[in-house]
Amino acid sequence: MPTLPKQKNQAPLILRSKRHPVVRFLLWASLALTVGGCIFFVVLWSVYSREADSYLTYFAIRVPKTITKVLDRNGDIIGVFAEEHRVVIPYGDIPRAFIGGLIATEDADFLKHRGVDPKGFVRAAWNFAKSGGKRKEGASTLTMQLVRTVTAKRQKQLDRKLKEIILATKLEKAYSKKQILEMYANEVYFGGGRYGIESAAQYYFGKSAPQLLPEEAALLAGLVQNPNWYNPYNPDPKSRAAAKVRRDHVIRRMAAEHYLKESDAETLVQRPIRLARENAQEEQVAPYVVEEVRKYLYEKYGREAVLNGGLEVTTTIDSLWQAGANDAIRKGLRNVDRRRGFRKDTIQIINDPDNAKLPGWNRYFEAGDAARGIILGWTDGTASVRIGNAKLNVPPSSFAWAGKGIEKILLRGANPRFLIKEQKDGLPTKVELDQEPEVEAALLAIDPKNGEIRAMVGGYDFNRSKFNRSMQAQRQVGSSMKTFVYGAAFEQGKSQASMVNDIPTTFVDAEHFSVTTSPEGITTARPTARGAKSYEPKNYERDFWGPIPIWEAIRDSRNVAAVRTLEEIGIQNAIAFARKAGIQSPIPPYPSLALGAADLNLREMTRGYATIGNGGIQCPQPFFIKRIVDRNGRELESFEGSPGEPLIDPAVAFELVQCLQGVATAGTGSRTNELNWPVAGKTGTTNDHTDAWFLGFSTRIACGVWVGLDTKKTIFKGADGGKVAVPIWVEFMKTALPTTPREDFKAPDNVEWANIDHLTGLLASGATTDKVLHLAFPKGMVPKESTDAEAIKKIIEAKAKAHSQAPEIKLWGQSVSKDQPTESVDFTKMEVPKEQ
Repeated sequence: MPTLPKQKNQAPLILRSKRHPVVRFLLWASLALTVGGCIFFVVLWSVYSREADSYLTYFAIRVPKTITKVLDRNGDIIGVFAEEHRVVIPYGDIPRAFIGGLIATEDADFLKHRGVDPKGFVRAAWNFAKSGGKRKEGASTLTMQLVRTVTAKRQKQLDRKLKEIILATKLEKAYSKKQILEMYANEVYFGGGRYGIESAAQYYFGKSAPQLLPEEAALLAGLVQNPNWYNPYNPDPKSRAAAKVRRDHVIRRMAAEHYLKESDAETLVQRPIRLARENAQEEQVAPYVVEEVRKYLYEKYGREAVLNGGLEVTTTIDSLWQAGANDAIRKGLRNVDRRRGFRKDTIQIINDPDNAKLPGWNRYFEAGDAARGIILGWTDGTASVRIGNAKLNVPPSSFAWAGKGIEKILLRGANPRFLIKEQKDGLPTKVELDQEPEVEAALLAIDPKNGEIRAMVGGYDFNRSKFNRSMQAQRQVGSSMKTFVYGAAFEQGKSQASMVNDIPTTFVDAEHFSVTTSPEGITTARPTARGAKSYEPKNYERDFWGPIPIWEAIRDSRNVAAVRTLEEIGIQNAIAFARKAGIQSPIPPYPSLALGAADLNLREMTRGYATIGNGGIQCPQPFFIKRIVDRNGRELESFEGSPGEPLIDPAVAFELVQCLQGVATAGTGSRTNELNWPVAGKTGTTNDHTDAWFLGFSTRIACGVWVGLDTKKTIFKGADGGKVAVPIWVEFMKTALPTTPREDFKAPDNVEWANIDHLTGLLASGATTDKVLHLAFPKGMVPKESTDAEAIKKIIEAKAKAHSQAPEIKLWGQSVSKDQPTESVDFTKMEVPKEQ
């Protein structure tokens, strides 16, 4: 059979396509589409490339949003203001472990590619196809992720990825790998409202980024993939477990990519996650101070500059003192509120107590936390309580403060609040019955020399109420006002040894009464107008002590003695003295001024007492901002507390110090003896026990405490300043005093000393039967006479009849010295407090 001849130079298929017209059409169409696609891609690349150039310029000139930091006096952060919590740091401060974990987990070829990883695209496509579209992997490099973060282009259109690719390649040409990593580490979101590794390090671990341990850096590197789910502060236990799994994955990837040794990686994965705050409550050290700073900055610089401008504000706050103040307020108010009794109206009955879940249970408990529990039953006074996954037997002692019959109130299913006393592995092991206090308090501690506020608490819980009671609340100050009355008396020539009559007294005013005195010395008052009112002050214990020296009148806060002294010296003199001490609010010119009828705030009262402790040199206006700088370190403002003016005679101030030391050691503030430190101060309590005060000082600290309810209600019966304010003051001073030199109050040069008979106020002698007071006097003011048996007898007889004698009628102002204008007082317009 003949063979076919060979065909030389056989034509390509496309030339033989006459036999295959369909094939030829398809081939030409494919070629046209390919060429057209290439042209389209080139044009599109050109267009997007020009657009990318504008973003590249944006990268070059942009200033990342940064936080405004509020610092204490030592430079530690006590608060921040930000839309995005971010602190920008240089590449050299970024932990190597974080860089290694980030590259190993997110972009293993980062150091090799030029912004785009082709192998990553192929791998993502293959896994997508192999899984039937179920497995979706990102093919984005770290550079592309940075582009997406900065430009905020997260929409999923087809062209978005192309734009990222173009800009990523341009970034790789414009910046080094270190620069790109630095930008990424400072821009990326880590959860909890934190942007950038420095902010994240502070939030999760309470330390700066360079201080992170390898396993901590690995946890942060793992967060960037899904910061909300992997957030270890997430109360969901599954999320916390996922955070550890993710961290361990990062560590092992670091070993696989040779950023860690295998042996080191296995050691690190065994370590538990240790966070700065297990429950991430974001409790600020000084929230009321930070809020005052915010208000000032908003008004002066505007919201945008504060939230994004990176200002830095240095305050006068001492964080150690502030923490002590916070603890003292919370502990003190818890004790005060418990004395008001258990509030059963806060209790609900839970259906299915064995299986129900309450809000706040899904978390890691720490000692000091509070949580609702469910009562399961009682056995011999011991309650079975369920809190989360823990079941506890709570003994009767943990319910003792609530009084008898608590079992009848807390029936099965009741959900009272408990204070966690001890815990293990995040579960409570010991608790006691608790309730959130209704009572509020405020504390202010300042440096008497320069007015720097070192600690400020404006209430029990800033999150509950942002009203700053240390700065904004105007409350009656009670007997703490007596200090200024007696200071004015000392200026008018009286002394600590001057005698004042603590006897029943009725004061009347000349406009509404006619006062006459019979030849026998009996004084009567007859009303001359309708609605005429007299004023008859009472002592706290409703008793009278007869003649007493001013030193004793202050120590034991005798009301009648204070009003009689005010009448003798004149109201305007007392107001003038208060002004020199630093009181600025209006002071009503009524006799009840002596007992604290004026509404004043804690800041000015603390300043007033600081002036006395400062030897009569007026304490400067208290302030809390020392310095403000911008993000570049340029100083915008600075404040220095300069010494105040010497407005009060040092001898007068020292007389008051001695009197107030008597209050602190043996009077209404005697609990301060716990401190074993030279301190002085004065209590104050208002009508119906609605306000309780203690204002006190050492040579280096002036501190004021107020306790009360926001509505003018009784705290509890008998809640005077000594019972509710002094304990808080003492608790705070236990923290603050040891940080200062221990000094005695130094007497000024213009005083002389004398031993005084406590009973008569005269110089002590052999006849002295009562205790001897060693008191300071302005030069020339020491009593000239010595006590004797006759003087002692007269005082004893006067004391014996003080309580039973008829009230002495006094026309207000008749005792004021002749060189002063007569005071006109209308008792019909006067509020009459009955405070201590």
